[in-house]
Amino acid sequence: MARGTPGSKRGHTVSVRLNDAERQRWDEARARSGRRELGAWVRAVVEDVLDDQGDGAVPGAERGPAPLDPVTQAAYDELCRIGANLNQLVRYTHQDGALHPAVEAALFEVGNAALAIRGIEPMRPTDPE
Repeated sequence: MARGTPGSKRGHTVSVRLNDAERQRWDEARARSGRRELGAWVRAVVEDVLDDQGDGAVPGAERGPAPLDPVTQAAYDELCRIGANLNQLVRYTHQDGALHPAVEAALFEVGNAALAIRGIEPMRPTDPE
């Protein structure tokens, strides 16, 4: 699945130098937040400060959609498996040199279904990838 906000490409890079102690402290805080990527954690912490997140949560903690119940999680997992199968079909289609429009439409719909299950607004065909 794509990360970030559909239609909102991040085109700027910010670089920060850290000493060993600072890096260790940041990594420990990132791990406590549940995030895997340091950059995503830094972005979330800064956004929380800018948005004045006074909700008592760990700064930079993941604030995605609420966890899914087991039935919905199973449906989401099945959608992921279907998406993988469709990706295989695309690979075979590319061997022939052309992507069949039905395969492309099916991939788009599966992606939107997965987003909808997670409570994320589906993409429009006009959104950039």
